[in-house]
Amino acid sequence: MNFKQVSALLCVSTVLSMNVIASKALAQEQPSIQFLKAIGSGGCAIGDQLTGSDGRTLSIFLDNMIAENGKRQKCLLRVDTIIPSGFHVQDVQILYQGSTEVPKGKTSLARSYIFAGGVLGVAKAKPAPSEFTSSNPLFQTQDDLTVASASCTGGQGQLGINIIAQSSAGTSIVLDSVDANIGDVKLHIDIAPC
Repeated sequence: MNFKQVSALLCVSTVLSMNVIASKALAQEQPSIQFLKAIGSGGCAIGDQLTGSDGRTLSIFLDNMIAENGKRQKCLLRVDTIIPSGFHVQDVQILYQGSTEVPKGKTSLARSYIFAGGVLGVAKAKPAPSEFTSSNPLFQTQDDLTVASASCTGGQGQLGINIIAQSSAGTSIVLDSVDANIGDVKLHIDIAPC
């Protein structure tokens, strides 16, 4: 190797090292949220929960979240979170996935939210219910909540999600990502430095 080749190799190595250091610094600026065990009641149970690799996303898999033939099913989810010190909640996105069978009539999926603890703040928007008038083997609907966080010190708070699935005669709605008895709710919380 001549001097120019060695110099070019050192430059590339230095740039790569700087990118790795910058990436680590950015990763350190966005710490993870700690999600505690989620609780489901009121007609649904939690099959499993998985935290995403970004440290701010939680997937919750529901058992028995189905409404059919004019029935309704209610699910009350509670998720305890710990926000790192020096950060506050900025926005919350919640994605629902499922399926509908609607030969006639309609089904609906209504959601409302309760934030407890100053670290999570107050949700500024209430999403409208989603109505389905045709069969769909996989639907996705997302709620984007703007949050006014009351605290900048971090700490524990609880997000409450109230879900009601309603069917009409001869229809069904399932929160479902794997099979007819398992549903998927994906929660993503954006945090920002104070």
